[in-house]
Amino acid sequence: MRTTILMFLISVLLGVVIGFSGAESMFAFNYWNVENEFKRTAPIENSPEIKLKPDSNAKAYIENNVYDFGIKDVKEKGTQDFVIKNIGTGILTLRVDRTTCTCTGIDLNRNRLSAGESAIAKVRYDAERATTGQYEQGGVIVTNDPQMPEILLSIRGIFTSPIVVSSSVVLLPSVPAAEKQSAKLRIYGFEKIPLTLETLMWTDKSHFDLKFEKSELNEDDKNNSLLKHAISVYEGTLTVLPGLPVGTFQERFNIKTNYSSEPSIEIFARGKVFGNGIMLAGQGFDRATGIMSIETIRSGERVIKDISIQFTGASVQNANVKIKEVRPQWLKTTITKGSVETAVRRFFTLSIEIPPDAPQCNYVTPDEEKAAMVILETGLSELPIIKIPIRFAIEK
Repeated sequence: MRTTILMFLISVLLGVVIGFSGAESMFAFNYWNVENEFKRTAPIENSPEIKLKPDSNAKAYIENNVYDFGIKDVKEKGTQDFVIKNIGTGILTLRVDRTTCTCTGIDLNRNRLSAGESAIAKVRYDAERATTGQYEQGGVIVTNDPQMPEILLSIRGIFTSPIVVSSSVVLLPSVPAAEKQSAKLRIYGFEKIPLTLETLMWTDKSHFDLKFEKSELNEDDKNNSLLKHAISVYEGTLTVLPGLPVGTFQERFNIKTNYSSEPSIEIFARGKVFGNGIMLAGQGFDRATGIMSIETIRSGERVIKDISIQFTGASVQNANVKIKEVRPQWLKTTITKGSVETAVRRFFTLSIEIPPDAPQCNYVTPDEEKAAMVILETGLSELPIIKIPIRFAIEK
């Protein structure tokens, strides 16, 4: 009985150890540390372990086992030949043992070398399976040379897209409605020909502006392992102009380039406009984002949410909130004016109802054009519009 229990405990312990080992492999980074990788003596999973009978007369020699390709487009594939020579008097036997990832392969043109003969190990690397940034992969060839039982082959360098943008989404979380606000971004070109930004297009030119100027690598760029290889640099200024409605915004900018490999790039501006003297509050309303979130509900349920709107300042006498637009149209909305007001303070309540006969839908989306939305008119010339995105879903 004691023996059975002991064997059971040992089995559980081994299972835990194996589980942790598998988890470590599952979450390994693409970046490959040569020394750490090749300390592992076991062959890769699903590959039979290769052992060759040692021969002290076989002597393997390789002049260079590391190839640095520098910088390449992330869509490229490539190969590199490594020459392995037998400088001994016996027969040198070679076998491919393992590679570090599926993006790498090794082909040997010969497996047996007499004295003085050479073989070529062709290492294939497929950038389409890699990610932008540092790359280092390779493999192992085992030999029957007892002094060099393993030959370690390594391919290293940096993969990059033809164009890299410092931030493809420019965030402006707190934009005053009556003031302009700007943010900087940088664009890097990596092809041999200089990058040219030929055309800039966006929809709302009344409230957004984007300009680029040619620039140079700054100190941060020079210290970056990827950006220091850029051939061209542009610095851009994205500006949100006064007059946007209170609430969240998004604008898409399309930039045409002279690179045939990447003829256009897109940049998005996202953020929130707030108005001095206007405050919105309510259950489910996020004041930081300006979004009203309603939990997922079942078909046939009726849900009502209220948002209070407070105006303060000298111009509140002109405040008169009205519904301008509702999406989807079956949302029911009403505006109620507060009973208590002063010369510098006025209150309104916006009620949003999801009726029981509402269809199944999903409006949980960051895309403002597809989002549910209530747009209000304020009656104030300096802040005429308030936009309130509403996130909810109706399930069966």
